[in-house]
Amino acid sequence: MQKFLRKLRSDEKGAALVEFALYTTLFFLAALPALDFGAFYLERSKLDEAVSAGSMVAFRNADSVAFDDLPNQVRALAEDANLTVTLKCNGVSGSCTNFSRSCSCLKTDGSYQPTGACGEPCGGGATGGSTSGYYLTIEARSSYEPLVLPGSVLSDTDLQREATVRLQ
Repeated sequence: MQKFLRKLRSDEKGAALVEFALYTTLFFLAALPALDFGAFYLERSKLDEAVSAGSMVAFRNADSVAFDDLPNQVRALAEDANLTVTLKCNGVSGSCTNFSRSCSCLKTDGSYQPTGACGEPCGGGATGGSTSGYYLTIEARSSYEPLVLPGSVLSDTDLQREATVRLQ
């Protein structure tokens, strides 16, 4: 038995195979977390595209936006049935309408200043030369579940994207 163990210890057959197996395992352990980062950015890009497409649909149908159906369209484009989609008109959630729209000026800080009528020149705090309008903001929220990394490594696994479009 001792003779067999000495012979086995000095034998180098298969050493390259064992080294290859160890290096391959180490490579995949190092590369696997990169997949989480890639998947995170892919999910965020998909959310960006869905919100952007939703805003284009609303802009194209500015006079008769299907506000009830728009969140479902954004969810379908994002391929995420659990996506939380919020519509805000002139900064107020749930106030979107196709009739009797009240216009506001979009200020540089992202807030809205109500005006008397659409098309009025905007005053201080708004972009120079802008006029009041009816603005739709589509906001989508989702959470990303990492495959390998703990959620704390990605610092923020909540995905949030929004787009604002002027309808009138």
